[in-house]
Amino acid sequence: MKRLVAVSLIMAGMVLMAGFSTSTHAQTPTNDLKPTFISPTPGLYVNGWPAFTVSYPKDWEEMLGGPFAVFYAGRTRPDLPPGTHLPSVIIIVVPSVLPLEDWPKIFMSMIVATYTDIKVLSDKPSQLKDGTPSRETVGEGVTKDGRKENSFSVMTKKDVTWVDVTVTDDKGMISEDLKRTARSLTFLQGREEPVNVPPDVRAFFDMWCTDVVSHDLKAVMAHFSDRFRHSGASKAYLEQSWRNYPLSPVRQSLTSCETTVTVFEARGDKAYVDGFTLNVDKVKGETTATKIPILFQQIINEHGEWKWFGNQK
Repeated sequence: MKRLVAVSLIMAGMVLMAGFSTSTHAQTPTNDLKPTFISPTPGLYVNGWPAFTVSYPKDWEEMLGGPFAVFYAGRTRPDLPPGTHLPSVIIIVVPSVLPLEDWPKIFMSMIVATYTDIKVLSDKPSQLKDGTPSRETVGEGVTKDGRKENSFSVMTKKDVTWVDVTVTDDKGMISEDLKRTARSLTFLQGREEPVNVPPDVRAFFDMWCTDVVSHDLKAVMAHFSDRFRHSGASKAYLEQSWRNYPLSPVRQSLTSCETTVTVFEARGDKAYVDGFTLNVDKVKGETTATKIPILFQQIINEHGEWKWFGNQK
């Protein structure tokens, strides 16, 4: 559905709402494109890791999303309340150990603060164009100002990372054109090799993992700039969320982690980064290794020390 319903920043955080679709984009080969958070390409969202693209109408306006929303865009209409864009699309990237089949329940729980009369009209297994298993969910709900909005979601997983593309409109059932935007989700090949980073950046990621594995939340939060903002969430908000979230980075089951950087671009005192952290957990004698995406996209050098800065411009 429309407006991204922000769950708590660290709850297996999926949001929903947004949408519309279909578009054409530049003929540049997608593997040559930089991720959108570094260099936007109108009509095409490019994610760093997992590496994927989503096509959407070039004339849509990008907006501030929310926790785990890597992209949110829509069309401005004079008949809608300020800040509301429809149709719209929202793209969520979030780690979760839950199976895709649990998506409808999560969908319902996330939107109760924004919608009433919520219904999941359909939920069925599907697959992306390359055969990757996915699910397609159709939902509807009534906004607080009395408008009925419909949504269409395509959800899939890369390792334990969920990728959700949801389109939303208030013009009845979602059109086939809009569905094509959600279904345009395409994973890219050859975009996951490690890249070299400066020694001090490598040291930042190594110390980050050391402190995460120590389970010391205070030490972990020292890696965040006081100016940190990620989709509007502050350092203090993040810390409070992690105190109560069982799957936070400082969970007691975590025994080791190692960060692989697949995207790096320095710009002055800041640098754009993407990639994944290989986390090893031990629960009831069982050891599992999972790839978790780098969530915060930017680091900043403050007085010679790198810190997380978030996805703020």
